[in-house]
Amino acid sequence: MKKILVTGATGKQGSATVYELLQNGFDVFALTRNPKSPEAEQLKEAGAQLVKGDLEDVAVLKDALSKVDGLYLVLPPVWISNVETDEAEAALGIQTLKLAEEQGIQFVLYSSVMASDKQDLFRPKFKFTIERYLLESQLQGAVIRPASFMENLLLPSFGLGEGKFINPLPEEIPIPWVATKDIGTFARIIFQHYNDFNGKTIDFGGKLLTPKHVWKLLEDKLNQKIEFIQIPVEMLHQQSEMFAKLVEMIAKEGYDPIDYELISSWMPKLTSFEEWLDAEGVDKIKELQALNK
Repeated sequence: MKKILVTGATGKQGSATVYELLQNGFDVFALTRNPKSPEAEQLKEAGAQLVKGDLEDVAVLKDALSKVDGLYLVLPPVWISNVETDEAEAALGIQTLKLAEEQGIQFVLYSSVMASDKQDLFRPKFKFTIERYLLESQLQGAVIRPASFMENLLLPSFGLGEGKFINPLPEEIPIPWVATKDIGTFARIIFQHYNDFNGKTIDFGGKLLTPKHVWKLLEDKLNQKIEFIQIPVEMLHQQSEMFAKLVEMIAKEGYDPIDYELISSWMPKLTSFEEWLDAEGVDKIKELQALNK
């Protein structure tokens, strides 16, 4: 396992995976729509071979897959989900896996989402559909299900740039969080030991924190008052029926327990929320706040 194609290479977890692989002796092919973007140029400078295109470019994808041993598969993000976007994502993921089968890829690591199996009840064609296809196919592969990204708090929808914490999740339900650089590290470990991970599905995240706990950590680290705004689930239904059902599922069932023993046996230390805030979160939030002054 030497050459890896990483899709979504300029995104948060894709780029983290590219850098980890490059730093550990892998040859990396980075799929990107825009090789001239600053993010793509940085990957190139680090040693990645840029591949211009996306997952819908079958000819480009076939050519890239013919040159590599492994595939790190991340589907493009969809911020407002519905039945149509879910079905399109499932179709794109399965099409990519079929191409990987045709090209004789040794190992595929698919990055899904935590609780994808529980979402299957109201999202019958979504990420869990792709997981099933991979694990039931002739491919060797594994599934990683990352928790909520710490970096997502920097998105405008959370309002931190305006001194607010806009929370759509159940405020008293603890959920796991993860720094995307840790996803990259664990992805690299999986590719290094792919035979040990073949057929596995791994929920990947750190300590469970309630939104209220996250809010207090933000106030303490930023040393400022932040307005906590809870979005009613009724409003979520108006914005995105799929996301509202996800929030209702979390409120009712929570997430399945993470196998921390398995993770720590391969990666003893995950980045804590406090460490992420100290390393980059606080500075980036303050940059957002400065832009809104």
